[in-house]
Amino acid sequence: MNPELPDLNSQTAADEMASRTANFLTTFLLGLAVIAPLVLLVMSIMSGKFLWLTVLDLIGTYTGLLIMLRGYRDDNRALKRWGASTHAVTLLLCLVVLAILQ
Repeated sequence: MNPELPDLNSQTAADEMASRTANFLTTFLLGLAVIAPLVLLVMSIMSGKFLWLTVLDLIGTYTGLLIMLRGYRDDNRALKRWGASTHAVTLLLCLVVLAILQ
């Protein structure tokens, strides 16, 4: 390797901080994705209403998360995108239908 050329693999402090911030936000959103359907299910059980809708939401959300996990495992960007959109659409549709039916 030529000593006059700069090392292109080194990260600056700003790059490292941006990477940590992105990882934190990803972890936070995934944690929220796991907890939100469970909270909706508990609220549905306590109120005794719309249990069928929240169970469908739970199934759809966790299916999307499993697809996204498979995408991370296979390093497949399309699966990651498909799983994240499945999760988001399922949760959003559940919340919209709950708001309409209330």
